[in-house]
Amino acid sequence: MQHAQETLHFLDYWRVVRSRKEIVISVGILVVLTGFLITLAMPKVYKASVLIKVKDESPDVPIFETQPLRYDPLFLRTQFELIQSGPVLEEVVKRRGLDDKLGRAYAFESLPPDKKVARAVKILRRSMKVQQYRDTNLIQIEVYLSEPKESAPQEAAETAQAIAEVFRLQSLERSREIKERALRALEQSLLEYSNRVMMAEQNVEAIRAKYKIDLVSTEAGTQSELTKMTIVQLEAQRTKAHMDLADREARYKLVQSLTPDNLRDAAPYLVGDASLAGLIATKRTREIELAEALKSLGPKHPTVVSIQTVIDEVESKIADAMAGLKTGVKADYEAAKATVEILDKRLEELRSSNRRAESEEYREFDRAAEELQHAKSIYRTMESRYLQEKIEMRIPRSNVEIVEPARAPDEDDPDSPNFPLNIVVSVVLGLGAGVGLAFFVEYLDTSVKTLDEVEKRLGASVIGVIPQKVKPFSDPSSDPAHGEAYRVLRTNIQFSRKVQGGKTFCLTSGSVGEGKSLTACNLAWTSAQLGDRVLLVDADIHRPRQHKILRLANTKGLADVLMGEVSLEEAITATSLTNLDVLLSGRVASGTRGLLDTRRLKELVEIVRQSYDLVLFDTPPVIGVSDASLVVREVDGVILVIQHRKYPFSVSQRAKAIIDNLGANLVGVVLNNINVSRDYSYYYYHHHYYSYPHKKGGGTSKS
Repeated sequence: MQHAQETLHFLDYWRVVRSRKEIVISVGILVVLTGFLITLAMPKVYKASVLIKVKDESPDVPIFETQPLRYDPLFLRTQFELIQSGPVLEEVVKRRGLDDKLGRAYAFESLPPDKKVARAVKILRRSMKVQQYRDTNLIQIEVYLSEPKESAPQEAAETAQAIAEVFRLQSLERSREIKERALRALEQSLLEYSNRVMMAEQNVEAIRAKYKIDLVSTEAGTQSELTKMTIVQLEAQRTKAHMDLADREARYKLVQSLTPDNLRDAAPYLVGDASLAGLIATKRTREIELAEALKSLGPKHPTVVSIQTVIDEVESKIADAMAGLKTGVKADYEAAKATVEILDKRLEELRSSNRRAESEEYREFDRAAEELQHAKSIYRTMESRYLQEKIEMRIPRSNVEIVEPARAPDEDDPDSPNFPLNIVVSVVLGLGAGVGLAFFVEYLDTSVKTLDEVEKRLGASVIGVIPQKVKPFSDPSSDPAHGEAYRVLRTNIQFSRKVQGGKTFCLTSGSVGEGKSLTACNLAWTSAQLGDRVLLVDADIHRPRQHKILRLANTKGLADVLMGEVSLEEAITATSLTNLDVLLSGRVASGTRGLLDTRRLKELVEIVRQSYDLVLFDTPPVIGVSDASLVVREVDGVILVIQHRKYPFSVSQRAKAIIDNLGANLVGVVLNNINVSRDYSYYYYHHHYYSYPHKKGGGTSKS
């Protein structure tokens, strides 16, 4: 049972699509045609790409032993943003002259030079795409250009190549500037220690000349061997402490000389603060998220504002960390200085105890000699490091390598528009829009649609379903297959429990144009063909139709009989079909209004009931015309004709209510003008009755 319900549910949807197939096809064709025209009108966009390899900075040929580089998970993402940064794109625009080329193409060449460059940078940023090959250090830079039209393929390739070249040069220049600032600070410290060595040498020479010391002996005196060993050890520690002090002093001076931006770039190399590195990484991540969000959201969007707030908070923390960095470097320098002072003090104490056993001259000379040796040691260490960095700077570096240069695409092979894809998308969108519009129109359509709807909402049985394009059977060109629908209707009337033995029937509708006149004529014709003696009465004296359908002269008829001008026998006209007579409406004049409101109508119904097997009254619509209300009370049964998908359902409900209020006997409903081939339920109805074996008398078995 559940499976049957699901199948019926699907068929209901299919019925809507089939009944509105003109809308689906029209909208589909319109969308496909629109997509086709838009595709033809779209400019040709050409894509060129360059593949680069990005790695951490290091000399191409390693000369000195270096510390292993630490892995930075945000390194490549940072390079993505640097490639798309303003300095890189501005340099590319100026180098390629894109401000003039794009200015002519996009009509902003009259702007000032700086605004032209800014506009060209904005267009170039929208026209490029940067992506990484998974699990590699390879980055692909893609450039999409449609202007200038005459050289777009070549311009796209040269622009992509220029972006890679400028990014490589700016990366080297940025690294070189940081290194040069550090070397200048180290050179200043080296100069200071050179002066110290010179002063220490002068002091030693002055003491030697003062005391006329010809032989220097650091072992002279009566100090014990243990004290001497301690002094030697402390001397080694003091030398190391002075070297550490010199390094920290150079770092302190470097930190003091750097700008905030340069200090932030150099911070990970100056100190190993994990929290600071984490803050910088967090800021980079948020800035990347902000850039991605701004591509599709406005600057005041809650998501953008939230990300910007986090960036500001992280920036504040980084600023605090920078201040802490300066304080920490200074503290390290002060601590190293204090350590040196402590060691100096300790050595001085040991030497004081040792100087008692030595002469004053040698003690002073040894102290000066030791200070000279210490200064020379620090100077040599710093000089070695300085020379090493200077040599490494001369070695070529290639942290950015162009793996695959850009190539100009063929003019006949643009990246977009993609004609096949656009057509497929247009077809899918067109069908979707057509089906959606069909269901929307179906939702707005409140007219009669299905058999079940009529029977559930009206509470009346459907006794006939008349297809579309039915002609009067008196017309030789009519389709004989349509007669089956009227034979089914006749059989359902004969076997209806509501009119057992009834002969007189009235066909009416809720409003005009629902096909009741043609239905009455063809039903009468079919019944006459099957052997019934039939009288067709055109009771619609205001808008008569039967004389036009049967092509008869409407000279006399029902109006004349009711007025007493002619007898019933004289007014009845025989047709070309045996057993079928017709009582036309007669002349229609102003005096005919209200004719049906007489006892003569009741007498006429009784007379024709005795003379014919079947009498069909074609009456006006029951809503708005009183004539139909008078006829439906005198006949044995009323047949309500409803045209499929024409009037709102409320019209049919109102007609049914009027018939019930008049106390008339409603036999059933005839649905007229149905496209049986479109609607599954009606097709099933007709197929069931058309294929059912006929019983005696030409009828079918069941209504």
